[in-house]
Amino acid sequence: MQDKNLAPIILFVYNRPQHTEQTIDSLKKNSLANASVLYIFADGLKPDATNEDRDALNKTRELIKNTGGFKEVIVIENENNLGLASSIIKGVTAIVNKFGKIIVMEDDLVVSPFYLDFMNEGLNMYEQASNIYSINGYMFPIDFQQQKTQVSLLPYISTWGWATWKSRWEIFDSEMPQKDFLKNNTFLKNRFNIGSYDYTGMLDFTNNSWGIKWYYSIFIRGGLNVFPTCTLVNNIGFDGSGTNGSDEDKTIVQFPATKINMVFKDSIDLDFFDAFINHFKKENISLPRRLTGIFRKS
Repeated sequence: MQDKNLAPIILFVYNRPQHTEQTIDSLKKNSLANASVLYIFADGLKPDATNEDRDALNKTRELIKNTGGFKEVIVIENENNLGLASSIIKGVTAIVNKFGKIIVMEDDLVVSPFYLDFMNEGLNMYEQASNIYSINGYMFPIDFQQQKTQVSLLPYISTWGWATWKSRWEIFDSEMPQKDFLKNNTFLKNRFNIGSYDYTGMLDFTNNSWGIKWYYSIFIRGGLNVFPTCTLVNNIGFDGSGTNGSDEDKTIVQFPATKINMVFKDSIDLDFFDAFINHFKKENISLPRRLTGIFRKS
């Protein structure tokens, strides 16, 4: 893949140096890392921050300023604290408007050595498919043994390692003017939710969430999103260290041993879709908070 076809990577960090280091190290293990430009957005200290918070923030900034292993590393430091939602909306908009496409990461995501291949190939292959809004690296541990392909289309999104194009990001609607209709229409509400999990219940709690707004913006257009059928991303933030994290779930994730071959699909695989929905109907104590984390921590 020629360098000019590689999407820039954005990484959003705050004050978790150990997590940030793991995220960067996992990215550097990708063969495309040294040909990719990495933008790191470092948020400012919160008004109520402790001395411990300040120390952690300074260690994080020292780490990112000394990051190598990429074609170029550009660090943008915010003097004030924007919060993750505002940081992501502002940062993604600025970089995707400049380059036309983008890969987005947060400071608690460890990725497969084949992650950048999957994301870049997906961005190139699906760029002209106007009903596809994002490429996603994360997949829940779905019980689906008979995999016909390792790529699937879903009407949902993930914010744990994703990519998009300028033309798609332009539809992002932070106001969500039709959210009340969506909440009150039983048919649409059931489609918006995932299995038995009530995502419509989050539509009124969006002060620190851009993820639910992104999902809403795609949903009302009948959009689809590309996913691997086995995950290329592991969230290591469920250890109580994050602003909206939890220490209840430390699932061990095994990445695929070989590269996933990106293929073009123009329809949903109903077998996989059925397994996906059934996953969210199971009795799983940790699942609701992990689902909430996908949007609320973002």
